[in-house]
Amino acid sequence: MSHSVFSPKRSKITSDYQITGMVLGAGVSGKVVRCVDIRTGTTRALKILEDNPAARREAELHWRVSDCPNVVKIVDAYENNNQNTGKRYILLVMECMEGGELFNRIKKRTSFTECEAAKLVRQIASAIAYLHARNIAHRDLKPENLLFTSERDDAVLKLTDFGFAREVVAEKSLKTPCYTPYYVAPEILSRQRYDKSCDMWSLGIITYILLSGYPPFFSKNGQPISPHMETNIIFGNYEFPDSHWKHISSGAKDLIKRLLMTKPERRLTSVQVMEHPWIAQYNTVPETPLVTGRLLSGAVWDDIQEAMTEELMSMRNEHDNVPVLLPIEKSKNPLLLKRIRRQDVAQTNGPSSAGAPAAVAACSTSSAGRS
Repeated sequence: MSHSVFSPKRSKITSDYQITGMVLGAGVSGKVVRCVDIRTGTTRALKILEDNPAARREAELHWRVSDCPNVVKIVDAYENNNQNTGKRYILLVMECMEGGELFNRIKKRTSFTECEAAKLVRQIASAIAYLHARNIAHRDLKPENLLFTSERDDAVLKLTDFGFAREVVAEKSLKTPCYTPYYVAPEILSRQRYDKSCDMWSLGIITYILLSGYPPFFSKNGQPISPHMETNIIFGNYEFPDSHWKHISSGAKDLIKRLLMTKPERRLTSVQVMEHPWIAQYNTVPETPLVTGRLLSGAVWDDIQEAMTEELMSMRNEHDNVPVLLPIEKSKNPLLLKRIRRQDVAQTNGPSSAGAPAAVAACSTSSAGRS
């Protein structure tokens, strides 16, 4: 099937694929289950969308960019009537991403470096550049929508879930605020019209988290997005604390600063990101060790993911010059301090099998710093 025009088959999908009951995940608009190509035995992922204009738009936009090396590929598409319910469905057969979500993979890593982070950001930026060149804004760029092809070290990172995607027919033409709090751009919170640059803001947030293990903006009162957090996003109030960022390269911080510009017109475009030295020359980026995986494995990231889930539906290696690890107790980041207080309470109330080890570390040379 050509990827220039979305033209789903009207034949029975069960003639070509065996559909299992194994649920792989759920997107904005439909669940994803495992299926097997009867002809080849290849395992695929099947996204089931109830047929309506929004589903058609999602399928069409995803189909249009499906040939991008960093977008999950649609290999087949069907439109069928369910004889039991009488409802019509759009069925998208996609490549099965066996490597899992971006941050889940990093949590499993025993080591993770700035150079590796640059390679990942480059792949994400490549996907966004492909979309933007075709006047498509993704609008829901977040780690859960970034999947690895396999568990191999050389696995490719790909973008998925086009449920919020829109075609941009004119500058700043998008208006409906669909977002996930930790990745939302200031122009969306300000209820301004916004364009493809909202994806670039989200890329800046993901890059910040990849290098540090926590977001630049966060809620202090346990709400998915508090007035304090919203104000900080709108005015671009964030920091690179020395205790965590001292040994991260200036190139990485420069890229983040240029992506987190509060004025969309001053933000880097996807093309400019691909040309930025930290991305274009990613192989020369320092191999500074990061402790991102350790922090993402802890209660701090659990809090962040919980907040994201609640709000989504309601909104829409070491060498002489390498930093050493600083005990997390010396960190001044509020999210990390919250985790420490939680551990102290648990210890006061007695032992708990769910408690995280107190030896979680943040990075620094000699005795300060971190990823």
